[in-house]
Amino acid sequence: METTMKPVLTAVIDIDATPQAVWDVLTDFTAYGEWSTFFAAEGTAQVGSRLTMRMPGMTFRPTVTLATPGQELRWVGTLGIKQLFHGQHSFVLSPNHDGTTRLTNHEEFSGALVTLIRPFLRTPKKDGYAAFNTGLKQRVEARTGLGPDA
Repeated sequence: METTMKPVLTAVIDIDATPQAVWDVLTDFTAYGEWSTFFAAEGTAQVGSRLTMRMPGMTFRPTVTLATPGQELRWVGTLGIKQLFHGQHSFVLSPNHDGTTRLTNHEEFSGALVTLIRPFLRTPKKDGYAAFNTGLKQRVEARTGLGPDA
């Protein structure tokens, strides 16, 4: 029996703020165009709600599957049916001992089309995840007065 590994992308960053302060910026979708790698985002961080996320060259509409304020946001997106392309994205906020928050931005891909898009899921996309984290960090730290831009 052949086992294929699902492509997984993860980017981690520490943010000088509380998990709730990070959550407040992470879930303010209407402001994404001001700081994130998304041109625009719409929706609410509530289980079952559909989001509209616009990035360069694509728009997708994932469904929120978990929304625990200050802890974790998770959504799932598909292309066609789940068997074709399925992506599960999560943002986990973990408090560090020094009062900062560790953000883990993680996505797992599965489905028949993953083989075709695997080359596009490598370094350039991973850099996009790191860029999103950096933008979030700068936005949160500027709002809390703790970062270099404060």
